[in-house]
Amino acid sequence: MPGRRDRDEESQERYEEDFAEFEMADGANGHRYRPRRRSAAWRSPAAWPPPDDVDVEPEPPRRRKWRWWWLAIAALVICGICGFMGTFAAVNLGIGMSLSKDAAVTASNFLAALGTQDYAQAYRYLGPPMTLQPGAQSTFIAQAQRYDACFGTVVDYKQVEGTTVIQDNTWSSTYEVTRSKLQRSYRLTLTLQEDSNHQWRIVDYQSEGADNALAPSQPACQ
Repeated sequence: MPGRRDRDEESQERYEEDFAEFEMADGANGHRYRPRRRSAAWRSPAAWPPPDDVDVEPEPPRRRKWRWWWLAIAALVICGICGFMGTFAAVNLGIGMSLSKDAAVTASNFLAALGTQDYAQAYRYLGPPMTLQPGAQSTFIAQAQRYDACFGTVVDYKQVEGTTVIQDNTWSSTYEVTRSKLQRSYRLTLTLQEDSNHQWRIVDYQSEGADNALAPSQPACQ
């Protein structure tokens, strides 16, 4: 650059003049003047210190692109794992909710059929082993009629919160049942299983204090 070269030459001339004056003053004080040889490196402008007003461009930092690639790959892997786990959990939750809903509908239909005294329809919601014995349907209908005559018909029922249990293809839940001749309600637990046709069937029912009974354990009606 022309401007920088002029400044460098001016600095060199000023240095030579100052050095000559110093040598002359030193000789006047009784010291012998001995010319000093300047090194070749000093004659090179590259060895001179740069002026203060010259901007020196800093060395650009090294860009380690490979780090960003690894970070991007790790982020993709983590997102993929989280997405898979979230999808798996959502699918299982959806399946569980669907199974619980279908089983609850069957249980509700069974109790509703008992309330309307449609015993044949209520029997259709039963499954093995309750339907395997000979004469199982007539036995069930006779039992349901006896309970209605003794304790009154089913007038209300509601599912007890927090009593539902789902394990594999088995679903169970407890209901609060009210009959017309009872002063208070009682609890009836229904257990259902999914058959080969993906239909939920009642395989067991238990009331308070009595197994395989649709009514509570109380003295027989007179």
